[in-house]
Amino acid sequence: MQNFQLPPVYPITGSLPGLNHAELAKTLLQAGARFFQVREKDLPDSELYEQLLKIERFCSVSQARFLVNDRVDLALATQAHGVHLGQTDLPVAAARELLGANAILGLSTHSPAQFERALKEDVDYLALGPIFATTSKNSPYPPLGTNLLKQIITNTPVPVVAIGGITLETTPEVWESGAASVAVISDILHAEHPPDRLARYLELAGKHFR
Repeated sequence: MQNFQLPPVYPITGSLPGLNHAELAKTLLQAGARFFQVREKDLPDSELYEQLLKIERFCSVSQARFLVNDRVDLALATQAHGVHLGQTDLPVAAARELLGANAILGLSTHSPAQFERALKEDVDYLALGPIFATTSKNSPYPPLGTNLLKQIITNTPVPVVAIGGITLETTPEVWESGAASVAVISDILHAEHPPDRLARYLELAGKHFR
């Protein structure tokens, strides 16, 4: 486990009509992102692999870091900076053994019980959500809300990123509840101009954490 600091805004890429992950990553980097996650469930491995190689090159130029959702094998093959795991993915200990001590490992949690168990794992950060109702992912877990978020993560030794239904308007409330970061998918990707939307998040973070 590293002394890892999450940036306050954590974009997550998704598939957009006419814009693949590599193209979207490039626009996010141009807008100021220096840490993000690539999340893809449906592309053939060969296509995702090629896109991740491009993303690695973009990040190298921009001195940025990216994680791959779920796929330890593709993270390793494309020299990603780490992986974000779900509850049913490869165990954290196995991912750590494969990726090494310097890799960034994150783990999703959805309830107080899962969060408490996750604190025993060799992770660099934890994700908790959904905080609000979300359309980005079909989740069997009910929204936690910011009051429960605050209760769960108080005095937590690792940084926590809140995820699920977060918008520009609700972001300050989430930060004030103790989350180190907000993970955002729909509110950036489905905006009329995603780079501008991300820039507004980054501007908000600069004001909130100064």
